[in-house]
Amino acid sequence: MTESTTDLPPVQLPAGLGEETLKQLGLVPADLEQVTAIHAGLADLSPTDTQGYGRDVAAATTRFSSELLDQVRNRDLDATGEKLGEVVRIARNLNLHKFSARSKLPIVGPLLDRMRDSRGELVQKFSSTNEQVEQLMRDVSRQQDDLGKRVRDFDRMYEMVATERHQLGLHVAAGKMRLRELENERASLESADDPQSRTRRQQIDTTLRLLDKRVGDLLLMQHAADQSLPMIRMIQANAMQLIEKFTSVRDITIPAWKRSFAIQLSLNEQKQAVELATAIDDATNELMRRNADLLHESSVATAKANQRGVIDLETLQHAHDKLIQTVEDVRQIHREGIDQRRQAEADLARMREDVQKRLAAPTVD
Repeated sequence: MTESTTDLPPVQLPAGLGEETLKQLGLVPADLEQVTAIHAGLADLSPTDTQGYGRDVAAATTRFSSELLDQVRNRDLDATGEKLGEVVRIARNLNLHKFSARSKLPIVGPLLDRMRDSRGELVQKFSSTNEQVEQLMRDVSRQQDDLGKRVRDFDRMYEMVATERHQLGLHVAAGKMRLRELENERASLESADDPQSRTRRQQIDTTLRLLDKRVGDLLLMQHAADQSLPMIRMIQANAMQLIEKFTSVRDITIPAWKRSFAIQLSLNEQKQAVELATAIDDATNELMRRNADLLHESSVATAKANQRGVIDLETLQHAHDKLIQTVEDVRQIHREGIDQRRQAEADLARMREDVQKRLAAPTVD
């Protein structure tokens, strides 16, 4: 039983631990007794031991964080979601409006095949799908029970992490108290210049640096624990929502599918008859239009072929132009050949005359 604050003497807060600091660490003045006990263990702490301050609490927090991560990745949640997704996929595939088209007749063929599908075949198709859905729902029911147990485990995990967060706060508070004491001791030794005082100041500096770093790490770990607490509740809420969603699917969705199938089966039979009659009329009109179009195309093509000459005038004109061009080109080539030969004769005569003159010239001037 807690006592009224009016009956308790005012609590004297130690140096370095104001009310705001305690509040930020999640502590209350009633926790000062535990803080003092932890602080007592820091009095003779060596620099090497300082690095391991709060290690047990940190190890526990790491273990809880790993356990939390395992819950996030737990296959039960994924498996349940996959089962529900499989139910949806099966329901979507159950479409009474789609049938295998075995006939190749245009327009009417698929409808005739649809009419040949018996009512018993459709019922059998739904029954097979219904068995799959029922099996899936039984599987999810088992997973739903496991999720219920997991939700209860989340409550225990929440308490464990909250306890670790509180322990981290106690260690941080005790560390801050020790840091303030070391700072005061170092300040008192500032004016001393003897070897013993210098050695002690060096030890205090080392301890301050290591302990301040360790307290900062513990603060980060406490903040990580703060983040883990809402995560646990969110994961727990997600699991509960998934359980609730599955219950709705089992109690509402699946029965609604079965009722809809019975209605859809009757309406589908009526719709098939109307579609068949309409398709026959459409096919009749389409055949008449196609025959008329084919008659027109055939008649026009026959008339054009009959009226066409054996050789087109354009072809004769092309042959005439090419003949004249061929004669002119050949004559031009002959004329060019004659000119080239005459030029060659002149060049040969000039070369002979040049050779004779050089042979007749005296050897010595």
